[in-house]
Order: sequence, then C-alpha cells, then structure tokens
Amino acid sequence: MEFTIEDADLHTIKKNLFNYAMQGKWNEVVNIWRQHPRAHKAEIVVSGDTALHVAVSEGKESIVEELVELIRETELDALEMRNEQGNTPLHLAASMGNVPICKCLAGKHPKLVGVRNHENETPLFSAVLHGRKDAFLCLHKICDRTKQYEYSRRADGKTILHCAIFGEFLDLAFQIIYLNEDFVSSVDEEGFTPLHLLAGKPSAFKSGTHLSWISNIIYQCKTSQVKIMRAEWWLVRICFNPNVGFCCHKLRMVLILHLY
Repeated sequence: MEFTIEDADLHTIKKNLFNYAMQGKWNEVVNIWRQHPRAHKAEIVVSGDTALHVAVSEGKESIVEELVELIRETELDALEMRNEQGNTPLHLAASMGNVPICKCLAGKHPKLVGVRNHENETPLFSAVLHGRKDAFLCLHKICDRTKQYEYSRRADGKTILHCAIFGEFLDLAFQIIYLNEDFVSSVDEEGFTPLHLLAGKPSAFKSGTHLSWISNIIYQCKTSQVKIMRAEWWLVRICFNPNVGFCCHKLRMVLILHLY
C-alpha cells in the first residue's frame, strides 16, 4: 500500500498530539485540533485513546470543553471514538464520576449515553458500575426516556440495580429504584433478581446488629438449577413475592435500614 503525503501528515499530527499531551501542553493540543479537523479522530496512544480520551482521563475539564467546541455538528462521530476497551470519552468520564465533563460530552451529543463498549456497557451503566451516583443522575436526565431501561441493561441480563447492589452502592441502588421500580423484578441470565443478590450479601448491612444471617437456603431458579445462598427467611419470601410493588417497598426498607 502506497504511503501518501496525507499519511505522513497524519503521522506528524498524531506524534505532536502525543508529545504535547504527555508534556501537559494542552493549549498546543487545542491549537492542533483547531487547525486540523483530522486530529479529532486521531488515536495517539497504543490503547487507541484520542487526545480527548487523554484529556478526560486527566480531568482537564476546561480543555475538554475547548476540544468539544471545535467538533462540528456534522462530525459528532468524533465523540464516539472508542479505545481498545471500546470506551468512549464519556465512558471514562462516567466511570470517574466527573459530572462537568459528562454534561459537556453528553450535552453536545446525547446519543453518546447509549453507546456500548466491548463489555456491552453504556456510559450510564459504567457510572453505576463504579458507584458514581452524581454522574449516573446527570446522564439519566440527559438520556432519552424511551431508552433508559435498554441503556441500563447488559448483554448478560444484569441491570444497573444488580450492579449497584453487588458493589454495595446502596444509596445509589435506592436512587435507581426511586427512578424506575421495574428494575426490582429484572432477572439476569443466571436467574437472579437484585433482591437475590442483596439476600446473599451480609456485608451490605451495618455490622449485622439488626440482621442475623442464619440459614442456607436451597431454591429452584428459573433455569431449573439448584442454587445455594445465605439469606434471612423473610428476605427470601420477598424474593419470591410476585407483587412488584410489595417487593419495591420492602427493598426500600432494607436499604433505609442500611443507610440510616
């Protein structure tokens, strides 16, 4: 394949972007982006990160704003650039919990909230996975209401509520239930609801003073496989209660016991 002058120019652009970013000369990075629109999609490190990825990772909020302003409405796909993990700059901002950068990126291109990485996770999902409540609430407001449930579920069936409870981010779990009670009855591909996960996590409760985790419960899940877990008898009854409203109420009470 013939190596053209344009290829040489792009190589120089990438090299300069990398050097300036590593040296912290971000104004020079902005100047290159202003002069060369091709720089907007240029991967400058082996992990596939663009200059925008790097700026987000370093928490350079004002620089991110300048770079985003340089992206025209006709080239918003530059904001969708993924690194080797499939993460966009918004994935990084969400996982870091950087609300100003989340607002900047998602405000410019709201559909970014639904872009998935190689783990099939959206930025909305990534925020919850890392326990970033404020970033989650920020993206939830920007997200298309008709897509909120879809963006909050992974290919393995786990929802943001599953992940919030598994990570013991119970304040965040409470917020998720408040926003959408349907998550309480969601089932992953292993047959677990968020309540099942909560029942199997004694460490989620304060020192065990008001809950004694006393019994091994064997139960039949939807896949007809026998599972074993530790749980309070009353919590197991909640897990099997078909009344979603009742379950939501009880789960809220469990979370309140933990939080207050």
